[in-house]
Amino acid sequence: MTPIDVLEDLRDFLAKKIKERNELAEADKNIRCFMGFLPKAITPQTKEALCPAVVVGYAGVIDRADESVVSVVISAITRDEDMIHGANELFHLLEFIRFCLLSANPVCDKYDVKGGTMETSVPDEQPYPQWWGRIDFEVYIPQPTRPNHFLVGGPHYGRNN
Repeated sequence: MTPIDVLEDLRDFLAKKIKERNELAEADKNIRCFMGFLPKAITPQTKEALCPAVVVGYAGVIDRADESVVSVVISAITRDEDMIHGANELFHLLEFIRFCLLSANPVCDKYDVKGGTMETSVPDEQPYPQWWGRIDFEVYIPQPTRPNHFLVGGPHYGRNN
């Protein structure tokens, strides 16, 4: 289990939950889920086509003696030209994601989100008409006990042939 596995599984988990939510609410918004980063957009039309979106990435990994801690960052991006209530969709999306993660803990039956590590934030500066916020939390995964030679250079890594 690697940090990339965590990100892929969380992205797939959230994509499934969002799809179920949209079907129940008969919503027509296609919220896309990405891993790593939101694709770069040059034109305003491309930017608009990417929203709404959820991006599952990470800020880093800390290895301890018996476990590894993956610092996960989930960004949510919406688009609404309403200057007064435009962020409401963002707030609802962030709360939905937070609820999904906490109510399914351990997420995907393998990632334990430790209590007290989740923080949701929405910066004051917003790229109007886009609105964005993030959820930061830590996921604990097992610490590798021996090197996987395939990951560090193949089955013959370190051998003199």
